[in-house]
Amino acid sequence: KKPSSGATNKKGITSTSITLSGLTQGTKYYIWVTAVSSDAQGCYSTRESNTTFKVPGSPTDLMIFPPSESCDVLIVNWTAPANTGGLPFYYYLFLNEYPLLVSNNQLSILGNLTANTEYRVTVAAFNELGEGGNVTGIGLTRPEAPSISSLTATLPYQLNITLT
Repeated sequence: KKPSSGATNKKGITSTSITLSGLTQGTKYYIWVTAVSSDAQGCYSTRESNTTFKVPGSPTDLMIFPPSESCDVLIVNWTAPANTGGLPFYYYLFLNEYPLLVSNNQLSILGNLTANTEYRVTVAAFNELGEGGNVTGIGLTRPEAPSISSLTATLPYQLNITLT
């Protein structure tokens, strides 16, 4: 079967291998080949197709929460992008828009934060072609526990507690 109109012809190729460059990311291309001699053109090969690589999509399902036992920590987890771009990819984690770490995990524990503070967390997916999509959320660390400055027995069956 002859290729449809819009096909690109590469003439004068004498090698058994060729690289097509300048293609569009994430586009499916269909390839047919034929041999041509000085006498005639041969039949077309069967149609083959493949899709070029692209940047990954956005991570999803971002969750940011403080653990129950700490006031200066946030746990961040997310789901990998549905479209990975066809290449190995990794994540950049940004805290208040500052790059914090590079990871290939979908879980990060952020420590040494300030208690009772709101943090903006962005997770972006990257591969060798560049940045794909990202997802952003807000996390709030737990407030610090008050300190007990005094605990005094005042009456039978009573305690007076003073907090600071």
